[in-house]
Amino acid sequence: MRRMPEALINDVRAKSDIVDTISNYMTLTKKGKNYWGVCPFHNDHDPSMSVSPDRQIYKCFVCGAGGNVFSFVENFEKVSFIEAVIKTASRVNIDLSEYESTTTAPVNEEKKRLLEALDETQKFTEFQLFTKDGQEAMVKLEERGYNQELIRKFGIGVAFGNNQITNFLIAKGFSEEELIRADLSRMSDDGLRDVFYNRIMFPIFDPYGHPIGFSARALSDSNSVKYINTSETETYVKGNTVYNFHNAKDASRKEGYVLVTEGVTDAIAFTKVGINNVVSMLGVACTPQQIRLLKQCSSNIVLAFDGDRAGLEATFNIGKKLRQEQCTVSIWYNDSGLDPDDAVRKLGEDVVKKGIEDRTNWLDFVMSYAIGNYGLESFDKRKRVVEFMIDYLRTEDELTQSYYLKKLAEKTNFDVGVLSQQLQNKVTTEIPRANPGKLVIETSNHFDVILPERAILKQMLGSKEAAHIYRDQLGFLVSDLATDFAMVILDRYRVQETIQIADILSLDIHDKMRQFALEIDSSEIMGEFDRMSLQQNIDLVRRELLRLGIGSLKDEGRRKMEIDEQSRLLEEAIKQIRSNKREGER
Repeated sequence: MRRMPEALINDVRAKSDIVDTISNYMTLTKKGKNYWGVCPFHNDHDPSMSVSPDRQIYKCFVCGAGGNVFSFVENFEKVSFIEAVIKTASRVNIDLSEYESTTTAPVNEEKKRLLEALDETQKFTEFQLFTKDGQEAMVKLEERGYNQELIRKFGIGVAFGNNQITNFLIAKGFSEEELIRADLSRMSDDGLRDVFYNRIMFPIFDPYGHPIGFSARALSDSNSVKYINTSETETYVKGNTVYNFHNAKDASRKEGYVLVTEGVTDAIAFTKVGINNVVSMLGVACTPQQIRLLKQCSSNIVLAFDGDRAGLEATFNIGKKLRQEQCTVSIWYNDSGLDPDDAVRKLGEDVVKKGIEDRTNWLDFVMSYAIGNYGLESFDKRKRVVEFMIDYLRTEDELTQSYYLKKLAEKTNFDVGVLSQQLQNKVTTEIPRANPGKLVIETSNHFDVILPERAILKQMLGSKEAAHIYRDQLGFLVSDLATDFAMVILDRYRVQETIQIADILSLDIHDKMRQFALEIDSSEIMGEFDRMSLQQNIDLVRRELLRLGIGSLKDEGRRKMEIDEQSRLLEEAIKQIRSNKREGER
């Protein structure tokens, strides 16, 4: 297996900016020198993950997650280290595809064939739309305000009868089994038949712009089955898919929010009036994977579902899930009762855009939702509205609580002081008992490394001279982990004059050492080279080594001038340390 050169890995890391990369996955806010965001590696409620552009690392101060740009991609996308390097490289226009076949999971050739069949189908149906036979479908699309630019952007096409798709793909060399597995054809009493026929075809794309399925609308208005969709296949899982993600991702980051709709034509309708940061959930459900994709667009989410009762229920249920994932949620203002597609056609561009500008705050929506559900006609109904609303206020900050308690008091005619006490009672009874031992993983005590060793390592990270003084005067430390980390630092100084912690994290080292390296780098211990301080810490460690009974081996090692012999003696000394420690543990 080919190994990716270390120099190439370092080049990718040096050309990548960790702030830009992490911003592709989540929202970051600059505070002082660093950027902060809600940590995606634990159930974070307040931004606890810091990203340093100077040191090119990230660190969560609650769960302890941290690393460099490769570590983030590796852990967020749950891929191997090499796959993370390849993905990161692609963002800075470095092509490492030659390493994919040897260092990442093998390509699934069967799945690749299904994707090719779907791609051929999309191209074929789009071509058909622009032929003479496609004029009926084209007229229907134009009546909905679709121009050719919009049609090509979304890859819209048309499927006719006479088994055209199946015959076309068979002629292209695809097998019947492949067409069935892609849900493009199904076996019937008459043989293999098209799944989609006499329908306008809206392709569904994966995050990289590859067709993975279709949503198809009947050409005839008399057809009782208005839409049919690709069933779940090896390439298409509805719960893992956000429609138009590949088009909306960059636009959402630019605009600072992503607009979320229910259906395919809703997303296209908003795009038609110049709103490009729009996606569709392909229904009214919402899975953790879909939320993850939405947060890659933006954590600031505007919901734009239908204005009917089902749309309100979808808005509430999806909004609740998004808030649980620390997203900022607001709602497109739409009092017409129309779905977005009809609203664009019947009310016009200005009204639709004004609804985005005047979007409703999540808590305002929740209050309206509660009043709509329970009413205000009696004491019991008002009490239920209050109880419902307080559940959503208990996790908010004091200013937000104060503002909405006043609004709630106005709506229900209850005294605001009483409502405030109700909220306080709710918060007090739900405060969990603290368990400090579970707050931070890999604490300093966990590593069992004494402070003088940490101080030596911190200076070694910042100074080649300090590293060489350690090498010449000491050579090893009490802790196995600290000794191994010192060896890593010395090895890096053989090939470079200065070290960034991000360089260390790119190396093939185990996770515990990675966490330890991050802890040393982020500690408050002085990192600037100070010869007197370094010497004092070396003396302290030397005394501890003598106490452990290995001073004679160390002294002999210092007297030897031959490099090979000195290396052998250091190996023996390290073994002696570890042997003494094991005996002490018994």
